[in-house]
Amino acid sequence: MIQEMTLLTSANSRRGNKGNSETSSTVQLRPNTGQGPYTAGFRKFIARKVDAPFYEFLREAIPIMDAAIWRLVSLDGHIIVEGDNDSLVDEIQDWIDNVPVNDLQTGLQSWHQNYSNEAFEQGFALGEFVASKQRNDIVGLRVADSKFIKFNRTPKEMEIWQKADGDLQERQLNPVNLLYWSIHNENQNPYGTPLFRSCEFVAQILATIHNSQLNVWERFGDPSFSMVYKTGKKDGNNHQARVDALAKDLDSVVRAKRLGKSADFVHAIDTNSSIEIKVIGAEGQILELEAPARHVMEQIVSKTGLPPWMLGMHWSTTERLAEFESEMVLADVTTRQSAKLPTFNRIVSTLLKMRGRTWKKGDWELKFQQVNLHDIEKQARARFLNSQADMMGPEQQQVPEKKTAYLLKKAKQLGKSTTIKIDDFGLEAELEKTMWQIMNKVNCSCKEIHRTDLWPELDRLEDGYQQQLADDWLDLYQSTRRILGLDGFGDGKGITRDSFTFSIEERARVLAALKTMLGAYQPSSEDSPVSWYYGQAYSLGLIQAADLIGEERPVLDLLKNQENFDKLTRDGFDLVKNNATKRLKDKILSEMEAHAISGSNPLDVASRLKKLFEDANSDWERLARSELSMAAERAKLEEWKEWGIEMVEFTPAPDACSICEALRGDYPIATVPIPVADTHPRCRCANRPAASEVE
Repeated sequence: MIQEMTLLTSANSRRGNKGNSETSSTVQLRPNTGQGPYTAGFRKFIARKVDAPFYEFLREAIPIMDAAIWRLVSLDGHIIVEGDNDSLVDEIQDWIDNVPVNDLQTGLQSWHQNYSNEAFEQGFALGEFVASKQRNDIVGLRVADSKFIKFNRTPKEMEIWQKADGDLQERQLNPVNLLYWSIHNENQNPYGTPLFRSCEFVAQILATIHNSQLNVWERFGDPSFSMVYKTGKKDGNNHQARVDALAKDLDSVVRAKRLGKSADFVHAIDTNSSIEIKVIGAEGQILELEAPARHVMEQIVSKTGLPPWMLGMHWSTTERLAEFESEMVLADVTTRQSAKLPTFNRIVSTLLKMRGRTWKKGDWELKFQQVNLHDIEKQARARFLNSQADMMGPEQQQVPEKKTAYLLKKAKQLGKSTTIKIDDFGLEAELEKTMWQIMNKVNCSCKEIHRTDLWPELDRLEDGYQQQLADDWLDLYQSTRRILGLDGFGDGKGITRDSFTFSIEERARVLAALKTMLGAYQPSSEDSPVSWYYGQAYSLGLIQAADLIGEERPVLDLLKNQENFDKLTRDGFDLVKNNATKRLKDKILSEMEAHAISGSNPLDVASRLKKLFEDANSDWERLARSELSMAAERAKLEEWKEWGIEMVEFTPAPDACSICEALRGDYPIATVPIPVADTHPRCRCANRPAASEVE
C-alpha cells in the first residue's frame, strides 16, 4: 500500500534540559486514502487493461455515471406490438406483459432494461430465452452478468462460456437460445466497449475532489483544538497535573457550547506564563470546487452523449441548446433501437413458431414506443428556473416573491390551480431570460403610454426607428406585390390572370427581396439603422444617467462599453431579422401557397396580401418602443457603475401595470429589474439612483 510519511520534530526545552541541544524525531506513517472509501478500488485500475468488475465499481463510486446509464436505458423506450391480425397481436402483447424474467421480474420491458443496463456498463449484454420442456413455448427470459461471460474463438465457431460464480460451475452456453447485443463494438471484439471506458482516470480525479471536500469540512465541522501552556518560573514542577486540569476545562467548555450553553475559562497564571488555544488546520483555505469539478464532469458527460440538463446539471451555456441536443439524443436512441429490433423480432417469431402459429406480413410488427423528450426538456427547464431562484440572494428573491403573489392572484381569477407551473400561462422556455421575464408572459399585452420622467428626445428617436422599420417593410410589400403580379390591387389594374399562381421562382425572388432588406440592417452594414438608432438611444441613456447624479458627461465614450453596445446591436438585428423572416415565411408565403393551390381570385389575394403586411406594423411599433428604451436604461446602469453607484430605485410609470408596481423599490445595482428586459414590451418605467446615493 502506498503510504505518506510525515516527519514530526520536537526540541527539548532549554529550561528543562540545560546543556542538551539534541533533538528527537519520529516518523508517522498513515495510509493514503485520496479517494476515501473508494481508494482501494481505484488502485486496481491499470491503463489499457479492461477489468470488468472495475466498471461496476465506477458506477458505485461516481453517482452521475450510474444515473447516466439508467437515463440511457429509459431513453431506449419500450416495445409495442401492432398489426392487422388482432388475435395474434393480443397473444403477443399478453406474452410481452407476463413473461417471467430472471428470478422475480415480469415482462419483456424488465428484461430489456436489464439487457441494456449490462451493455452500457460492460460493453455487451447476453440474454437467453428459456423454452418449456415440451419445446412449445418460451416460459422465461434471463440476462447474464456480463462480468462472468467469456468468449473463446475456435476454428469452427465462437464458444461462449459462463465462468464459475459461487456455487455455479463453469459451463458452455448453447448459442441457439442466446441473445447478444453490444455497444461501440471494435472490429471482431465480442466484448464491445464499456460506455465509460476512457473515463477511469477522470473518475478518479472527481472522487479525489469529493474526498478532499469531505476532509476539509470535517476539519471545519468538527475541529481539533491545540492548547499550549507556556510555564513560568513560579509554576512549579506539577506540569502534568496542570495539563490534565486544562484539558478537563477545555472539554467542559466545548461540551457546554455544543449544548447551547455559555462557558468561559478562568485561570490565574504567572505573568511569565501563557495559555494559547488554536484550532488545528484553521489557517488552511477551502479549495475552490466548482471549476475543477465541472471540468472533470464535462469529460464524463460528453462520453454519455446526453445533454447536461438531462442529468440534473444546469449549465447555462447548454440550456439554450436544449432543443438541438434533444434531437441529437433522439438520433442516438433511434440508432440503438434499430440495432436491438432484430433481437426482439427473433424472440417473438421463435415464440410463435413454438406455439405453432402461422402469419403473413402485416399480421404483427414490433415497434419501439418513441420517447417524448419535450416533457423531459420542460422538466429540465423547470429545474433550471428553480436552481436560478435558489442561487438568488435575499435581495433578489424579494422580487420573484412579489411576482409570485401576483401570479397566484391572477391564477385564482382565471380559475387555475394556485400552484404555478411552467405551462400555466404558456410560459415556455426562454431559458436565458430572468425569472421576471418568464413570469411576465402573463401580462405581456401591457402598453404603458407615459414615462416615469419626460424624455422627448427618446420618444422622437423611437418614432423615427418605428417609421424606418415600417417604411422598409412597405418597400418589401411593394416588391412582393410586383413579383407576384398583384399590382393595382383593388381596382384590377395590372392583374391579368384569372386565378392566382405562385411559382418556386417567385418564392425565391420574394426571399431575395427580404434578404436585401435585412442586409441594410446588419450592424456591420454602413448606415445600418440598427447601429444608428441603438447608438443614439445608448448615448441618451449615458447623458441622463450623468444628469440624475448631478454630473456632466460632455464626451460620449461608447468605446469604453463597446462590448455591451455590440451585444445590444446584435440582439436588435436578430429581432428585426427573426420578426421579418417569421412573418414572411411562416405566415405570408405559406398563405400565398394555399391561395395558389385553391386557385383563388387574384383580387382577393391582393387584398389579403396587403392585410398580412399591415398586420406586422404593430410588431415594428412594439419593437421600436421596447428596444430603444431598454438600450437607454442599460446605458444608465453601466454609467452608474462607473460612478460607483451601488443602490438603484425601480420607479414605475404613472400608468404602470400591476407587474411593474409589484417591482417598485430599491435594489443593488446588479439585481435591479431593467425596464422591458425584465418587465414587458413597451414598458415606460425607469431606474433612478436610490435616495441614499444622491443625499
